[in-house]
Amino acid sequence: MKRIALLITGITLVVLLIANFSCKKKSSSPVASSGPDSTLINIGNNIILPSYTALGNAVNAMDAAITDFNASPDASKLANVQTLFKTAYLAWQSASEYNGFGPAMNNQPTLAGLNLFPATTSRIDSNVVSGNYDLKVLSNATAKGFPAMDYLLFSAGATIASFTTASTAANRKQYLVAVSADIKAEITTVVTAWSATGGNYINTFVNGAGNSISSSLGLLINSLDQDFEILKNDKLGIPLGKQPPGTALPVLPNEVEAYYSGISAQLLLAQLKAVQGIYTAGLDNYVVKANAKYNGGALSDTIKAHFALAVSEIQAIPDPFSATIQSNPAPADVAYAEIQKIVVLLKTDMPSSLGVLITYGDNDGD
Repeated sequence: MKRIALLITGITLVVLLIANFSCKKKSSSPVASSGPDSTLINIGNNIILPSYTALGNAVNAMDAAITDFNASPDASKLANVQTLFKTAYLAWQSASEYNGFGPAMNNQPTLAGLNLFPATTSRIDSNVVSGNYDLKVLSNATAKGFPAMDYLLFSAGATIASFTTASTAANRKQYLVAVSADIKAEITTVVTAWSATGGNYINTFVNGAGNSISSSLGLLINSLDQDFEILKNDKLGIPLGKQPPGTALPVLPNEVEAYYSGISAQLLLAQLKAVQGIYTAGLDNYVVKANAKYNGGALSDTIKAHFALAVSEIQAIPDPFSATIQSNPAPADVAYAEIQKIVVLLKTDMPSSLGVLITYGDNDGD
């Protein structure tokens, strides 16, 4: 009987200890388990919505300028369209981080399809000549969006004559209108879906507490990391001949984003700063609360230090990036190595500290 009593007492103590430990572990979690999350509220209202609003405004301004240009094209109006295109493309870099979830993914086609580069210029030329095309079909996936606009407005053949006196001038103007209208329509749909007065996805986002795959934090981190890997792989690695890793590849300057307008490095910097802003103004809060460590120091401090270094290194890359790759690739090589370090921190160390599962796949070995 004494053994049974002692056994029962021991089991009771173990159960109590486990329960006590579980409660303490739960209470110290950096991620809210239910209800509106204050960090998500901050990210949603102060980062995501303003980014989408700025993108929507920039695209609307560009589209209006294109309508005005087509009505009576001249060199001054073409220059204005080119300037507004660059503004819109830069605004895109601060919203692309949310392409992997919510309205951007529900949009058909998905919003990420507006920036599939490099553009297939032969397809664009064919569409212009024929005057018969459907930008929604898969065969035109790389003949629309920002890369197509980049080609239409800045390629060697994009002179005022190509829109006025050339044999395909009328068709070229119409294609420019169609591409712009497609960009505007897709972005407007997503912006409206996020808006509190529209689809109100912002409410879904701020209430998507927890760290599960379907939580707002889980969706955001996966989308953010995937977008950042596009920066590393597609915008830096492929043009520099570093993708896939471990193979000797030639540099591919014509593979850069915004090859024709020559603002590739500006776009790189805008995207990097956008990701940095999401981390420092939002995700950092979770990492600090988790008291996550890295090589004996705070993981949060490590991530912020690497972001600051990467920003300075990207700033050292002169545009046009395509020319820099051929004449002086060293600054870009240094920046690529630093970006690679951040990918590991954001994709491995940060999610691990927050209990977030990375669900998207890649095969580049980080």
